[in-house]
Amino acid sequence: MKDITIKVISTQASKGKNPLITELITEGNFYMDDGQYCFEYIESEISGMEGSVTRLISDGDKKLTMKRNGVQASALLEFQEGEKSKSSYITEYGTFAIILNTTKVESTIDQFGRGKINLEYRMTFGTDSETINKLEITIR
Repeated sequence: MKDITIKVISTQASKGKNPLITELITEGNFYMDDGQYCFEYIESEISGMEGSVTRLISDGDKKLTMKRNGVQASALLEFQEGEKSKSSYITEYGTFAIILNTTKVESTIDQFGRGKINLEYRMTFGTDSETINKLEITIR
């Protein structure tokens, strides 16, 4: 396991509203598991999920899995470029079904865990509320 610095810039846009942009810079860990690039960090209050543990698992190409466990929220989200996936987001307010339509996954991660992951996707809550999302993840 290797110590890393991870920077996540998240952009979320809904119809008729200004985009919400958040930025998180934190320390974390990098390791390889069965040929997959794994990054783990603890969320801060900036993300609204303080204390939650987020694990990002990348195949180094067009697939990214996000596992989040915590008091405020838990989820297993799978992003594969050109694919739709269904998942549940478990919060203190209840469980919400979501659909992810991933339009872009780009990765330049090297064997030392350094590089970038760019992710773009549409997320639908229930049947009618959709957001357009971008994540720029930089690992040093």
